[in-house]
Amino acid sequence: MDNHQHSRRRFLRAGLGTAAAATLPMILAPGAVAATLPKDIHWDEEMDILVMGTGMAGSIAAIKAAETSAGMKIVLADKMSRLGGSSLISGLNMAVVGSPWQKEAGIVDDSWELLLADIEKENRGYNHQDLTRTIAQNTLELFNFLSTHGVAFDKSMGDGSGVKNLGGHSRPRVVWPVHGGTGIVKSLQKYIGENLPNIEIRKQVLLEEILRDANGRCIGARVREHYIFNREVKDFGENDNPQFNSTGETRFYKIKRSLIMATGGYNQDRKFRGDEVGVLYNSVSTANPGATAGALKAMIKAGFKPIHMTLFRFAFPIPTEDILWGVLVNPKNCQRFINEHNNNDRQGLGLAILSERRKIGGEQIILIYDQTGIEHYHDKQRLNLSLEGKNGTEGTMWKFDTLEALATNFNMDIKALEQNLAQYNRDMETDQDKFGKARALLKGATAINKPPFYAMWLNPRYNYSQGGAMITPEARPLDVRSEQPIPGVFVCGEASAGSYGYIRLTACGSLDCGVFGLIAGKNAALEKPWA
Repeated sequence: MDNHQHSRRRFLRAGLGTAAAATLPMILAPGAVAATLPKDIHWDEEMDILVMGTGMAGSIAAIKAAETSAGMKIVLADKMSRLGGSSLISGLNMAVVGSPWQKEAGIVDDSWELLLADIEKENRGYNHQDLTRTIAQNTLELFNFLSTHGVAFDKSMGDGSGVKNLGGHSRPRVVWPVHGGTGIVKSLQKYIGENLPNIEIRKQVLLEEILRDANGRCIGARVREHYIFNREVKDFGENDNPQFNSTGETRFYKIKRSLIMATGGYNQDRKFRGDEVGVLYNSVSTANPGATAGALKAMIKAGFKPIHMTLFRFAFPIPTEDILWGVLVNPKNCQRFINEHNNNDRQGLGLAILSERRKIGGEQIILIYDQTGIEHYHDKQRLNLSLEGKNGTEGTMWKFDTLEALATNFNMDIKALEQNLAQYNRDMETDQDKFGKARALLKGATAINKPPFYAMWLNPRYNYSQGGAMITPEARPLDVRSEQPIPGVFVCGEASAGSYGYIRLTACGSLDCGVFGLIAGKNAALEKPWA
């Protein structure tokens, strides 16, 4: 056995089993020496900056770092065999204050202060305002950065002005990238390939451990190269456990300037999320299969401060504010179980639906409209997508000429359904709904009785995890013991936490990724090397 392997095994025995205890600065007494020093590690490779995660946040961070300080070796790595993470399959619409299209549409009274107020209305005080303010102040900078780095935006949105007014926003300000998140990721990758040869993009690199020295600085990472993610397991989170997935070869990266964690959320980790909120064990997620908790566990092990772990965000296939025109029904007894408006609280609606599903063995809840309700939809574009589908896929909502046909399709008792809908109609006539749904909100859509009828399975999709590493406005994570920023490492995008709190306002996920991606990339490049 050569000295290379002896050195690696010695480090594995002496350091990895107690890596957090050995390297966290606040565990050591003043002047003490860490159990594992940098000189004891056999580094397989050196680089100036390692960016983990190739989605929107990581790609922007790598580009910004390369353009801030020339000549550095930057590695942009992903554990999956396909680059882009959840960004690749997301819409990534974006709220932008002061865009040229907004001005062309005559919207001149918008401001970052208004956007901040809109975001904070949803945050309910859970957010860290310095982070939220940083995002609100830099939307135009992000838009301009993307535009000058190959990303195109779709001007056909809205009324043809390019900006759209979405729920929760006090002004029309939302723009759409062409081809959504795929357009952003592919455009940024193309820009890197054509303009930044010092950025090396790698696939199938799993980060297992973040290494810190006796002073608490991040100095490197233990990874597994040629890692193979197993998509056949029920819980994708099992891939983070080497007992279940030990693929790849261990290597140690010496990171001379900065590590950037842009590893996304943990939406697809059933056990991790379900341990926090019980009904999430079996909820559906729209995230990339690789959105598991492994990177977050590595950050926690290295002493990063985790916050907002019990928070989450649901999304529905239709706008939340258009659910109130119909009724949510348990298919077993054909009864309602909640006020469909519920103050437009998507979290409350989602939890109520998942809790009701748990009572009936996981069967899905049905949302029913009549023609009058459908006519009240505020977002006709998404309604048409629900009815017609897109990109060759079937729609999620079906139209029925009669209530009997609807009941047959969903295997519901037509008599029970008619009885419960009749009771709902009577209650709404007198504004006496048993769940408190106010007649005044419905603007005439106060009954379910006008054919044709429409129905869909309304299943909340867990699409955003607020929990992660707490950061500063400079994108630096905090040490859980010292409460001070950790040198040599930055966190951005969904891997970080604190920006949005209780719920993220629609069209703002891309802002968190992009704004803090820019900040992390710039600051990482300016970080003084430790070696």
